[in-house]
Amino acid sequence: MDLEELREESIKSSIGRKGVCDLIPEGASRILEVGCGWGGILLRLQRDKGCTELCGVDMDPEAARRVGPFIDRVELRDIEHDEIFSPEYKGFFKYIILHDVVEHLYDPWLTMARIREFLADDGRLIVATPNLHYWALQHEILSGRFPYGPGLWHTGHLRWYTPVSLLNILSIGGFQVNEYYLEITSEVDMKALGKLGKLQEVQFPPVELQARYPDKPVFTVTYPKNIRQYYVTFFGQKLIAVCGKGHLFWNPQPATYNCPLVKQLTESVGNPYDVFNPPPMRPIQPGYFPS
Repeated sequence: MDLEELREESIKSSIGRKGVCDLIPEGASRILEVGCGWGGILLRLQRDKGCTELCGVDMDPEAARRVGPFIDRVELRDIEHDEIFSPEYKGFFKYIILHDVVEHLYDPWLTMARIREFLADDGRLIVATPNLHYWALQHEILSGRFPYGPGLWHTGHLRWYTPVSLLNILSIGGFQVNEYYLEITSEVDMKALGKLGKLQEVQFPPVELQARYPDKPVFTVTYPKNIRQYYVTFFGQKLIAVCGKGHLFWNPQPATYNCPLVKQLTESVGNPYDVFNPPPMRPIQPGYFPS
């Protein structure tokens, strides 16, 4: 396979990542992708949006080998045990992308704070991760299953996030969430969702999708108060947060086994949101890039 074929194959690996690519402006520069894999996002931004000064970091030697010829710098690192990137790049990047990364982190509290050091003061962090409240995940859990495997149930997922818990992790990492998106599949009619009134009972699969899944048993969950505002969350496969560099209010240290510390940090965030009062999120249906 020649280099051009390798580039195109890598770009095709990002066809399902349009939501994140859409958030990077034309001609953007100084972009780092953490967990860049084959470089599908970076190479698509390079080819389609003229983006420059592209860097990547990944722990897979084969991934680094594939993307290396096409971008300015790629580093082979395990970011939870090594430095995130070469120290001379601290404060350098205008955009840092983490697509399907935070769910793989053993210590997201510490690691996000360390990633923050590489973001420019006016930079943006873009994080995309599976939404634990997505109806298909909830249906499996209500069925008594937690079926690790491919896709959203990937066997490497160590952490699971709801819209509220992702906000906590990002705030503890020293980021300010400026925009929050709920990535929804095209099978959902967004106009129909907007016509709902007061809601305290939710069915999984949702009423709007039951005709598509006639073989799935229906589970009903009753809430003590109206969750109308939160209902759209159950249709979102992915959460996408666009963050600025906020205030880091603690001295970063290993946190995974320090439950009192994590509890204290979470309380310090003062997150006011829950299922009855959801964070402001913009539902989007970005679809897929042409293959």
